[in-house]
Amino acid sequence: GRSHLVSYRYAILGCGRVAGGHANAYAKRGNVEAVAGAEVDAARRREFAEAHGMPAMHGDYRDLLTEHAPDIVSICTWPPLHAEMTKAAAEAGAKLVHCEKPMAVSLGECKEMVAACDANGAKLVIGHQHRWDGNANLAVQLVAEGAIGDLQWIYGYCGSRDLLANGTHVVDLVRYFVDDSPAKMVMGQIDRPEPRVDFGHEVEHAAIAHVYFENGVRAFIEQGDVAPPPYAFQLIGTAGTISLNAPEGYAMRVITAEGERAVDLPPTNAKRAEVDAILAWLDGGPPHPCRGENALKTHEILMSVYESSRRHAAVRLPLANDDFPLLQMIDAGDVP
Repeated sequence: GRSHLVSYRYAILGCGRVAGGHANAYAKRGNVEAVAGAEVDAARRREFAEAHGMPAMHGDYRDLLTEHAPDIVSICTWPPLHAEMTKAAAEAGAKLVHCEKPMAVSLGECKEMVAACDANGAKLVIGHQHRWDGNANLAVQLVAEGAIGDLQWIYGYCGSRDLLANGTHVVDLVRYFVDDSPAKMVMGQIDRPEPRVDFGHEVEHAAIAHVYFENGVRAFIEQGDVAPPPYAFQLIGTAGTISLNAPEGYAMRVITAEGERAVDLPPTNAKRAEVDAILAWLDGGPPHPCRGENALKTHEILMSVYESSRRHAAVRLPLANDDFPLLQMIDAGDVP
């Protein structure tokens, strides 16, 4: 195929836990050559270089960009650094920036990332790899085939961490299930009984959200301390339901008038599939499902949950607030 005619030089910024998944997803490919990594922690630099055969390591990511001018840059740092690093990579001539989720912290930062990549001719992809989970793909297929009638309602939840850490995956998959129909209204509430910081930014302890989509589907989301522990979904239609990652331990359960069936699916490497789609896009294939402007829509919903809580009102999209509403609530003394 055409992909093997072009070799892409690959670099990674931030070499913590999530970076290994990126490095492995790009490894052992005929058309990707790993050239360098950047990490402020010296011990971690050594460990990562050894574990992933990285030929060069830098303490300062700007030195890496200047010296190696990579084609593909993975950004695996904490969210407050995502916007700055994405802009720097685009300005350094990267063809594609592959940034971990959440896209950034504030909506304004996300918009700056898209603008910087557009201005420099770079592509931008955000790491919402769960769109390649086997059960998610099968659920989308079943809904399209009318297996549960017309999709009316989605319930999604994740009991660990906050809206930005894991809620971003919940919201992005809900959007995938509704075929990326635009959200038109969000009503949400957060709970933060005491100060809490995670990954370098303020977070809440719990959140709930009601999202209304233009295609008529409604979604209810629970995140953090108020949610059950697994990362799971129910898709409810006029003629049946589909459960994903249900607590019973099945990858998937389909319940219709014909009866109930559990579906066990072979494991998929979603991160590698996400990268397959990146390389295909770079080679002139279809736009990536997690491209910057699409991921921006996921982030806008997350920020709208905070904004709804801040204003004690439903928020109609597009969201006008480019700041981080949680930080605004803290600054105003509304939450600790």
